[in-house]
This record gives sequence, structure tokens and C-alpha cells, in this order.
Amino acid sequence: MKPEILSGHMPSGHVPKPIMLPDYVAKYPVIWTDDEWERSKAVLQDQFSEYKELSAEVQAVLRKFDELDAVMSRLPHHSGNQQEHERISRIHEEFKKKKKDPTFLEKKKKERCDYLKNKLSHIKQRIQEYDKVMNWVVQGYS
Repeated sequence: MKPEILSGHMPSGHVPKPIMLPDYVAKYPVIWTDDEWERSKAVLQDQFSEYKELSAEVQAVLRKFDELDAVMSRLPHHSGNQQEHERISRIHEEFKKKKKDPTFLEKKKKERCDYLKNKLSHIKQRIQEYDKVMNWVVQGYS
């Protein structure tokens, strides 16, 4: 999320919004030593397996929803028979509710998966930055 940039004078009554940073930004700052690099690499490897597992589960749920969406789209929306029409309408409504239900969507798993993806990307970036600097040092550019 990019911060809001104001030019000119501060409007009266303006209250700046705080910028919320994820915890891993503070926990994994720029890497300065080989020990920090080792620890970061270990966290990356350890949590990558959790991320892969969660990601596979989330993808499976999303695929199942896609399949159900396809089935639901083939159901007739209207029927000549009133009972059949009411039954199909109830099925459509129940499916809509299920899609919006956070427990059905396994919202916590999806949030954890997204968090891990961002965290691992951040750590990987820090490791790559350190590797780049160390490569320069080895080549004599320091």
C-alpha cells in the first residue's frame, strides 16, 4: 500500500493515516552477516514447505468452487413446475451463502497462505540483496 502524498499546505482537520507494516518487515531487516543469512535461509526453507501445503489446499478448494460454479450454471433458473423451481432456487441461494461463508472458504488458510507468500518473498529478497552485495565484495567493488 502506497502512502498518500500531499503537496502544499496540510489541509485543516487532516489526520494522517498510519502505515501498517507486516511483522516480518521488522523481523527480517537488511542482512549484514553470514549468521543472519543462515537464519533467514533456514526460515525460508522451513516455512516454504508449510506454504506449499497450504497453497495446494487453497487451490483445491478454489478448483472445487469452479467445478460447482460450472454445475450451478447448468441448472435451469426457471422451471414450469413450481416445486422444481423452488428447489432449484433454494440450491442457488444455498450455494451463494456457502461461497460467502468464511469457514466454508477456509478463509484462515487463505489468509495464512497469502501472509506466508508475502513473508517468504520478503525474506528471499533480503537474501538476494545480501548475495548481491557479497558478490560485489568478493569481486573487489567494496
